[in-house]
Amino acid sequence: MVSFQQLKDADPDGFATAADDWMKIAKEADTAAEDIYDRGGKALRENWADGVADLVEGHVRKLGQDYQAAGMTIRGVVTTLDGFADSLRLAKRNLEDAVHFATSRGLAVDANGKVTVPQGATDPRTADDAKRAGWLIWDAVNDATKIDEQAAASLRKLIQPAHITRNLSQQELADQTTNGAVKAAGHTSLNMLKQTMPFNADKQTQTAWWNSLTPAQRDEYMRAAPLELYDMPGIPEQTKKELAGDGPLNRMEMLRWAQENGSSTNTDVKGMNNCTNFVSHAMHDGGGLDETGSWNEKRTGWDPTGKVDAHLGSREWQLAKAHHQYVLDNGGQSVPTAQARPGDIVYLKDQTGDIHHTALVTAVTPGGDVMVTQHNPNHTDVNVVDRVEAGRIYSGNDDQILVVRPGFR
Repeated sequence: MVSFQQLKDADPDGFATAADDWMKIAKEADTAAEDIYDRGGKALRENWADGVADLVEGHVRKLGQDYQAAGMTIRGVVTTLDGFADSLRLAKRNLEDAVHFATSRGLAVDANGKVTVPQGATDPRTADDAKRAGWLIWDAVNDATKIDEQAAASLRKLIQPAHITRNLSQQELADQTTNGAVKAAGHTSLNMLKQTMPFNADKQTQTAWWNSLTPAQRDEYMRAAPLELYDMPGIPEQTKKELAGDGPLNRMEMLRWAQENGSSTNTDVKGMNNCTNFVSHAMHDGGGLDETGSWNEKRTGWDPTGKVDAHLGSREWQLAKAHHQYVLDNGGQSVPTAQARPGDIVYLKDQTGDIHHTALVTAVTPGGDVMVTQHNPNHTDVNVVDRVEAGRIYSGNDDQILVVRPGFR
């Protein structure tokens, strides 16, 4: 249990600094893994071709795999620490605001956070103010306690021995790291920030909370918890409009549909990679965007494989490259990955220039991790940068992340 005094004295910047230090270690592990794969394994294959070489190569690749797994896992530590630092900073700010509320009304706050009414107070509102201040202080300390517990649980999972005793495929390695505890660390980072939001407060309290935030803090919430803000009664309508967008595509309802259907296959076309089809359904079924002549699910009958037992929608509906061009042609704007926001669309382009994957940005963590929801494989809020980095380390396939902000009118 975090105490009033512990939260008051907390140093969020210390955890942010620790996160930076851990990121340096993660990059060192990434570099070691890449060097072993590219130099050690490649050199063995080129210069040693008997059975003993196969055995040695296996050991070398296992070493590279261990460094790669370490780098992936440490990135989860970074995500957790960054999220903890920002959430703790916000919880501490809420505590300071609560104490200021109390003292500005002539109330006393002791070293344990207890609020008392001074003797001789005659204003009948003073008792109500004391009750409200006490609740605000309790709420901030309770938030900090839950944030601390979530961060500790995430770190415990990340530091557990991996028990990787053999060479794994990249999919198996991803399932044990990026798609396991590291993915969960991203969810924890988002949940810690949400813990500081006054969901259960009345509309007036929510409005006062929002108005008390700095522009940077508001932006942090808008990126990490967009749907939660959108659904809060006390958030200004202008902010909700900014989140949803002012065109025919409601970005927030698009995200709601995507997150509700991230694990569902009810819109998938059997036998096909459904990443772009999933995003198209989110835009139409959730976001309310009308189908057009070139972007539609009318089952036009084209079949690029000859093996699919169901007709497909148009290329703009189903294929990443055509979808990317369609969104750009209809008011979309390319933005840097560091500026990605919920409701943006992510595409991956390989070294040949082929755009081969589509996903939706559903959140951005306090530390800047871009979380996407997608199909094939199915993921809700998974770090797209980490996934691309893992593929680059092992295979050298350096996918480029393209972020497009829809701008339909």
